[in-house]
Amino acid sequence: MRDFARPFMFIGVASVALAFNPWPALAQEVPEQAAAGTVNALELPATVPGDDTKPKPPKPDILFAPVPFSSPATGTGLAGGVIAFYNPNNSPQQWISGGGVVWTNRGTKGIVAFHSMALQDDRIRIQGKVSYMNEVTKFYGVGQDDGDRGEVLELRTKAPMVQVTGQLRVFPNAYAGLRIRVMGNDAHPKSESATAPPPPDQMDSTMSMFGPGFAYDTRDSSTQPHSGVNFNAFWLFGRPGWGDTFKHDKFTAAGSYYIPVSKETVFAVNGTLCGAGGDVPYYDLCLFGSNSALRGYPSGRYRDRASWSAQAEVRHQFARRWGGVAFFGLGGIATSLGDIPSDSNVLPAGGVGVRYRPFKDNDVNLRVDVAFGKNDNGLYLSVGEAF
Repeated sequence: MRDFARPFMFIGVASVALAFNPWPALAQEVPEQAAAGTVNALELPATVPGDDTKPKPPKPDILFAPVPFSSPATGTGLAGGVIAFYNPNNSPQQWISGGGVVWTNRGTKGIVAFHSMALQDDRIRIQGKVSYMNEVTKFYGVGQDDGDRGEVLELRTKAPMVQVTGQLRVFPNAYAGLRIRVMGNDAHPKSESATAPPPPDQMDSTMSMFGPGFAYDTRDSSTQPHSGVNFNAFWLFGRPGWGDTFKHDKFTAAGSYYIPVSKETVFAVNGTLCGAGGDVPYYDLCLFGSNSALRGYPSGRYRDRASWSAQAEVRHQFARRWGGVAFFGLGGIATSLGDIPSDSNVLPAGGVGVRYRPFKDNDVNLRVDVAFGKNDNGLYLSVGEAF
């Protein structure tokens, strides 16, 4: 893969800057009433007025693998490792760290590590993930017609990836910051197909992107929200000057709204929007299947320079540890964001799922979903809600 060391030197310097930069005191402090309504997945010990003794952090909850998972994007497989949910600084937002190895029935092997933390009473949020995947990916072509035809070209792909996001609270519940994403792509056709392979310069390339991000978060829990709003938007730019093979940009936005119907029932809605411009490699186009937008479609069957989705989900807790969901959504792709109103197709999806809570005092769920799309279906096993 060409010039892959160069963007990693760039991301290394920038990651250190994000992690250790003494952020200026530009943010307003969140009032006590507002802080009580922010992310709070772990119950924090109470303090006695006049007592300067800091409360002890709650004990960590640790989920040990192997954890089975399944989706049309990855196939069925096992993740061997550990995920820890903990709160060392009694922040309104719990920390999550994990890592391990991945294997699927499609011949995919890989290693993944991730970390999410909050500092200074949730004034600073930092997230990072590192992975290396040797996987079989499916390429259907680009555009609505190729997606409907469904002719698959299998690609053997080796893809190292690093992503770091740092955000500072700029006013109550709102965060602004930067995201850096570096990825290598070394792909070769594994099978013959009527679908032509991507251009050679995209099959062996490097993506090095950098850009601003914004978040607005009033959820009462980051892992099992019952009320509030969560919105995220990023606009990343790739340039040859910092190691990207191409000159391109990508805008993504996702928002969720949670409405409590009763103590046991939540109605959740979610919407996404994506637009890519410039000389965009096939693996960074807007697509369905690789995230939680429109469960029921394999990754990349529908990909183009723009996409949208809207979905709703009803979540009900039947017992202390068990719950269920029902969901439905619509989405589509187009050649540009401006073409979505007139030229986008409409893809339906829906399904049902079961939830299990493995920890007594933490609201993290394990989920199993069965979803159906226009011409596909899928089984999803994962940790945490879809959105």
